[in-house]
Amino acid sequence: MEKSRGTMSAYRMFSVSELGVSTADPHVDQIIKEFLAIGEAVAARWIQMPKGILLLQMAPENPNSGAIYVYDRMRHNFYMLGFEGAEDTITLQQFADLLVEYDLLRYAEQPALLDDQWPKRKTA
Repeated sequence: MEKSRGTMSAYRMFSVSELGVSTADPHVDQIIKEFLAIGEAVAARWIQMPKGILLLQMAPENPNSGAIYVYDRMRHNFYMLGFEGAEDTITLQQFADLLVEYDLLRYAEQPALLDDQWPKRKTA
């Protein structure tokens, strides 16, 4: 059965070191705040697990501006979850629906699953 937003993809955005923040895990709140500051955004939803964090990032005054991200706490990488069509117009209700429909919680539980979602570099 086809899903409401088609195929989901994951795109590695950048690492914490590329963001210029310490990778010390006790400071994960600071890492997320720095990430949100890049887009002058807020976390409308923040689901924290031992290995990953699932975020719905939005512009503070625009309820139709959400985009979904995963932070891999083990590898210190941020990923954007994309769908067919617009990726940054997700509302809170749509996020709740997508959370169930695409089983997004598994990516916060096991962010290593996202490694298979974006192209790997070929080794010689």
